[in-house]
Amino acid sequence: MLNAIILFVLKYKWIFLFYLAIILLLIIQRKKIDVQAKFIFLYRTKLGLKWMDKYANKFREWVILSGYIGVGAGFVGLIVISVLLIKNIVDYFTADTAISGASIVYPGMNIPGLGVLPFWDWILAIFLIAVIHEFSHGILARAHNVEVKNTGIVLFGPILGAFVEPNEQKLRKEKDIVQYSILAAGSFSNIILAIAALLLLNFAFAPLQGTMTEPIGFTFNNYAGERMPFALAGIAPGAIITGIDGIETKTFQAFSDELAAKKVGETVTIITTEKSYQLTLAENPDRPKKPFLGIKEIRNEFSVKEPYTAGLNHFWYKLIAWFTGFLRWTFLLSFGIGLFNLLPLPIVDGGRMAQVFLYKLKGIELGERRYRQVSLFFLALLLVNLLLPLFSKIF
Repeated sequence: MLNAIILFVLKYKWIFLFYLAIILLLIIQRKKIDVQAKFIFLYRTKLGLKWMDKYANKFREWVILSGYIGVGAGFVGLIVISVLLIKNIVDYFTADTAISGASIVYPGMNIPGLGVLPFWDWILAIFLIAVIHEFSHGILARAHNVEVKNTGIVLFGPILGAFVEPNEQKLRKEKDIVQYSILAAGSFSNIILAIAALLLLNFAFAPLQGTMTEPIGFTFNNYAGERMPFALAGIAPGAIITGIDGIETKTFQAFSDELAAKKVGETVTIITTEKSYQLTLAENPDRPKKPFLGIKEIRNEFSVKEPYTAGLNHFWYKLIAWFTGFLRWTFLLSFGIGLFNLLPLPIVDGGRMAQVFLYKLKGIELGERRYRQVSLFFLALLLVNLLLPLFSKIF
């Protein structure tokens, strides 16, 4: 038991050290920490306020225009994320799927198709996303001459974030479109960041990394069922598959092309870097009459070309490889956080947007009542999406 605890601590040592530093900061700065609802810790500063004023004044017209564009994107995102959460629960019961429509992404998490999220990639991406998100609120506010009183760091339990604190009384007196633009600015900037990361990944870093590597096959992390072909044949997760029936395939795409010509029930030979295996193809549960291997979390494997295995070239390869991975995580996290913040919940921007809308539609008293009802509904919906797949695994 003690050995298991030690191994667990060593595996996640950077996470423990990071939160230890956060706890020490809270203790040292405890007189400056504002605690709300017993688990929200706010550390207020004045950092960035002059920077917001500078760029809001310099690019005022462009900032205001982008804010108005963000209103449309914000409401579309609010509708999309709301519909997706509802649809996922419906699909869960009608399609018998246990895929979560929402998930907390944390360092060390294994994400299908991407692998394990490294701690430093997570913390750097979260920092970048939070700063861009909050400073976008601040710049939009200053462009509309709404005072920003503070910036700061916030801790929601174990979740680290940033915030800007506009003058709420002044903000609520602004026109609805101005309030919408300021509230939607953070999520809109996160979605723009996600798109920028995806473009850089696909048109710069991934192709550049591709010139430095050679595909050698594909592998997988888990079985789709213990009675499926790969599991029955004894091909272990992590094995590198390099061909089928004597035909060399260096990528999963090439392997899939060969597999598509096979029939359900046909016996095939799977070639790996270690040995060959014979197995009988099953039927794909989602696509009847199509062959199925019974594996998931598939990824292509590569070897580094000879010129990039040592010296300065190897340093450049490692740097390009890191940026490639970092851009993937930044895209995933920024897009997900941007959409999450558009949910009609009290603690995020989408909730405030819904509140402004319902006040305008129903009046302040009835609008507030409807807003609380909508918020409670979507909070329950979010919890169901998070917990339902977990309960299905337990029971």
